[in-house]
Amino acid sequence: MTKTEIRRRILSQLKQITDNQYNQMTEKIFENFVSLPEYRKCWTLMTYVSFDREPDTIQIINDALGKAKTVCVPYVEWEKGSMFPVQIFSIDDIDFSTKVPQPLNQSLVDISEIELIIVPGVAFDTSCNRLGRGKGFYDRFLSGCDALKIGLAFDMQILDEIPFSSGDVPVDMVITETRILSVHK
Repeated sequence: MTKTEIRRRILSQLKQITDNQYNQMTEKIFENFVSLPEYRKCWTLMTYVSFDREPDTIQIINDALGKAKTVCVPYVEWEKGSMFPVQIFSIDDIDFSTKVPQPLNQSLVDISEIELIIVPGVAFDTSCNRLGRGKGFYDRFLSGCDALKIGLAFDMQILDEIPFSSGDVPVDMVITETRILSVHK
């Protein structure tokens, strides 16, 4: 299958998840994530703000803020094709009125301070390769980031293999509701 065909198939499957299924699976992903020693040890993390049936990150954001961690979310400059980590201090610092939620402030954080980054993906494979939405924002950002890269996904988003090209940046770990896939750094 091509990247486009995979995106189409997975996004269609995600729309079929009931609210109850979504909540149950997301809760298990959250539990798996917060159990990670890498999460417990880190003090500065970046995460996407979930939308459109992506695994929920609001619980993770609230948990991290409650533990006095520095939390960054991406600010996207659509026209320039770039993304920047912006620190938030509460969920109220996020504008949910846009298609892709954005931070309201511009408290930039140096990319070198980020220890762990939670990365969205439409699909991942068992080797932790990632297929995003096709715009390349995360691949460009991740190519200059040394942080531990963790993808969140539902089991239905894990394939044996996905097409991978030279500009694609894999993640180090993928967490689903039933397992943790890891590629050792």
